[in-house]
Formats: sequence, C-alpha cells, structure tokens
Amino acid sequence: MKELLGNPLILLILAGLGIVYGLMIYNTVAKNEKVASTFEKIAIGIFIFTISGATGVTVMPFTKFHPSVIHNAETKDITIILHLAFYGSLLILLSPRLVSGGKNLVPAIMKFLATDPSLALFLIWMSISAGWSDTPMITFRASLVYLEVTFVAIYLAKQYTWEELFAVWRWVNFFVLIWSLAKPNASVRADMAGCWSGILGHKNQFSFFMAQTAALWFVFGAYNPKKRLMAFVIGILALIGLQKGCSGASRILTVILIALWGSLSFLKKLPVQWAFVSVILFMVLSICVGIVVLDNLEAIVVGKLNKDMTLTGRTLFWPQIVDFINKRPLTGYGLAGFWQPWRGLDNPAGPIIEPKSSFIPPHSHNGFLDLACDLGWGGLALFIISFFVNVFKGVVYLTRDKLPYAGLPLFFLTYALMTNLTETGWFGTTSIWFWYIVVSVRTGLDTTSKNY
Repeated sequence: MKELLGNPLILLILAGLGIVYGLMIYNTVAKNEKVASTFEKIAIGIFIFTISGATGVTVMPFTKFHPSVIHNAETKDITIILHLAFYGSLLILLSPRLVSGGKNLVPAIMKFLATDPSLALFLIWMSISAGWSDTPMITFRASLVYLEVTFVAIYLAKQYTWEELFAVWRWVNFFVLIWSLAKPNASVRADMAGCWSGILGHKNQFSFFMAQTAALWFVFGAYNPKKRLMAFVIGILALIGLQKGCSGASRILTVILIALWGSLSFLKKLPVQWAFVSVILFMVLSICVGIVVLDNLEAIVVGKLNKDMTLTGRTLFWPQIVDFINKRPLTGYGLAGFWQPWRGLDNPAGPIIEPKSSFIPPHSHNGFLDLACDLGWGGLALFIISFFVNVFKGVVYLTRDKLPYAGLPLFFLTYALMTNLTETGWFGTTSIWFWYIVVSVRTGLDTTSKNY
C-alpha cells in the first residue's frame, strides 16, 4: 500500500478522482437544499463524534482529525496539513449551504452574546490569554481551535430547532455506543477489573457518556410510542456499557438524570422564579448526594462502588492545584498552558502528585479547576455566572415549550455539572463545551422571541 501511494502516477489519479467527486458533491449541495441539509448534518455529526466526551474518540482516523492536534506540541506537520486539508475541503463542499444558512448568523450571534454577556467576556478573556502564557504560540493556537469548536456550535444552534438538535445528539451518541460495544477497549487494555473504556479512552468518561446516551434514548422512547422498542433497546445497551465501565459516579448520575426528568412536568407549572430556585436546589442536592455517596459512606463506597474514601485520590492533589492557581489567581496560565508534560522539568504542573500512590495526574479531574488553571479565578467566575444565566434561560424555555425538547437544556446542564465534579471536560475541544454553547445560543434565541 505504501509503495502504491508513493507512486506519483497513483497519487495523481487519486487527486483527480477526488477533484471530480468533490465537484459532483459541490454541485449537488448547491442545487438541492434537502441534500445540502443532510450533508451538513452528517458533516457536523462527524465533527461532534470526533470530539465526543472529554477525550474525543480514540480510533483512527478520527484521532488525526480531532481539533486539538492543531495546538498539540507533539503533532507532526503532516498531520496538521491533512487536518487542515480535510476541514478545508468540507468547508468548500458546504460553502453553498453555509452562505444561505449564514445570512442571519451575525444577528443571531449578537443576540446570543446579549443574552449571555458573561460568556462573551469569557470568550474575549480566552482569546487574549496568549498574552500571559509561558507558551504563547501553543495558547494562541489553542484559542483558535476553541473558537473553531465554539463557532461550529453557534452555527448549529442557530440553524436547527431543538427537535433537529435532539436527533443529531442522540444519533451521535448511538454511534459512539455501537462502536464501543464492538471495541470495548479500543485504545487501552482492559484494567485488572475488566472495566471498559470503549472508544473514549477512559472508563469514567465512557461510563458518563453511556449514562447520557441511555437517558437520551429512554426520553426519546417515552415520547415516541412508534419507536419506543428501538429506543429502549438502545438505552438498555447503553446501561450495559455503563455497567461495564465500572464507574460508581455514573450510576449515581443515571439516577439523578432520571429524577430530574421526572420533575420537569412539575417544574413547568411553576412561576419562572420558583422553577429557577427549584432547579438550583435540585443541582445543589444532587452535588450533596454525590459527595455523600462517593466520599462519606464507606460501606457503599468501598463495598459497592469500588471507590476509596478520597474520591480515588482526587482530594489529595486538588489542594496542590489550588495552590498553583493562586500563584496566578486572575489570569491563570493561558489555554493549554498548565498541563504540559512535554516540557519536562518546565511543566507548570510537574510537581503535582498524589502522595499515596505517587500517581501523576494528567489533568485536575475537575472541570472547574482545569478551567481555573487555564484562565484563573477570574475566568472561572465569568463562566459560573454564564452557567447560572443559562440555567435561568433553560427554565424560561421549559415553561414555554413542550417536553421533551423543552427539558433538554436543563438535562444537559445538570449532566455537565455532575460529570465535571470528578472529571474534566467543561471547556475545550470537547462535546461538553460544544453542547454548552449550543444550549446557550439556542435558549438565548428561544427566550428572546417573546417577552418574559
């Protein structure tokens, strides 16, 4: 195969075929709106699939097309060239659709930023973080990549309704599920307990993703009787994957998500202010329940959920991370500027170690701390304000529209909050950040269509 690809004539023929097929796709997209819409959804679906979870999928060729390769210091030049060529080709093929669909994009962005000004400031803070980073070029490239993910999410949210977004969301999760069932440990060997990581690289991230997948498909089945059997089968398969992931936190998360959905019909009937307070109280209670079960009840934690009494050592190195953040409390270390093992002794996070096992963490195992590492307590404060704003917008949308679509923003925000207490992924080239932007944009547009 390498000898064939090394033949200039073969390469010329392949290039010619690529150009011909590219022109055919471009012409079809330009002339057929339905085909254009389908092709766009497939392209965005592949993009979301690639960045699924906090790790992204860990199977070829998607690892080469993950946006993070652009700012990864160890990425080879040929990988970056192929990455840019792939996404550049997609943009060219989709350009007729993007031109027609992007006509009202700027007003939509302005409305989105007006409904979430703290997030607007956060994005500005992110974009200029190269100014205080020890590795400014890495941070600058990371900011471009994060903005890429953000703008794709903005476009998707502006272009499609919650019904269409729900379809994209659950089908992407379905393909992650099916591929993970086929390859239970695609990138790593199973640990001694035989726990699965699927195609997401880590068993905890995989288990959380399976909890989300199961909930999404069960919800879809509950509101679509004709497709209920299919939806429930997929949901059960996701629960099997969750069980194989061996994550106690994901089991608690599943219960919390079910409890949340069960309360939405009641919350819809409350005044917006009381519904907002109720949702916040539910989130606080969920956090407390998670802490109690995972940290304080030794009989449950050690005996049933296979955990130790320190959240598997996290609470032993979190204070060290806080100390490092306090060295740069306002600004942090810049995007992708703190966890840099490739710098050796110059790695800012190098001294952080879990004292009991000498485990060297690759990240904070907490999405809020990782965000503070990048952008300081100032950046974290802006994000937390944005989170509460989006909870409020989610409550307003819940009272206006019908379930299940009206409940999706609050469902996602609860999921993201709970999974980032003991893992990471709030911010960056992750599907969690992607869907957070979708929620912010879509609820902003939906809640400003009328006065509330």
